[in-house]
Amino acid sequence: MTLVPQFLTAPAAPMNAPTVAAASLALALGATVLPARLAAQEHTSPRDAVVDARGATRVRVDALAGSLRIEGRAGLREVRIRGVARANDRKYLDAMRLTADRSGGEVRVAVEIPEVRGFFGRVQRVVDLVIEVPEGMAMDVEDSSGETVVRRVGALRLRDSSGELTIEDVRGDLDVTDSSGGITIAQVAGGVRVTDSSGELSIRDVRRDVVVDEDSSGEIDVVGVGGDVLVREDGSGGIRVDRVGGDLTVRDDGSGGVQVGRVGGTVRVPRR
Repeated sequence: MTLVPQFLTAPAAPMNAPTVAAASLALALGATVLPARLAAQEHTSPRDAVVDARGATRVRVDALAGSLRIEGRAGLREVRIRGVARANDRKYLDAMRLTADRSGGEVRVAVEIPEVRGFFGRVQRVVDLVIEVPEGMAMDVEDSSGETVVRRVGALRLRDSSGELTIEDVRGDLDVTDSSGGITIAQVAGGVRVTDSSGELSIRDVRRDVVVDEDSSGEIDVVGVGGDVLVREDGSGGIRVDRVGGDLTVRDDGSGGVQVGRVGGTVRVPRR
């Protein structure tokens, strides 16, 4: 059925000047504003799966829009996925899929949300995931948007486009690339490498080295590092470093001061 704005159809009550102006602006903008019925994410459907993880060495997760929570569980021998697909129109739910399988030593979990455009602009669709894995399992995670929390896993590689990140109790090395949103990292048994475009960055209690390859904007707060701390490039925002066992090196600090606390090795920061 073709939708026609009411003010273009047969006679209606006269509109005052502000109403006419608002209607004209809506047409000029291409009517991209979603009506209230479409704006609310009111339809849901479960997306659950279980995969045998005995003998597996890694779990790979490809998540899209939606919240993501990954928890390591002691004694668990499988990967358990509990998901909820959400859409502002029920007809889109069937196309939102969760797949979970295993190839050799890798368990793979993936979300599919096909692109759909309606007359009134992009519809609202997300899949929220809670994933339980064997404690200390190595992880490779890709996520597009939404809050992400990861706890009690092994070595972790995480790529995220937007949304807050909380990562705690990593039993190996941690490698994070993030476009926007704050990042909180705590208790890492290995080393940490971070590339971040914007948002606050907090790093606590890392056994080995910390490397911040790039941080375009936002404060950097690093406390409790057993090895060295290296900040290659910082665009804007202050840097605070304390309780470092090795060296502290800041190669390029665009704006914002560098506050240095207790450092066991050599301190190298740009001169102002």
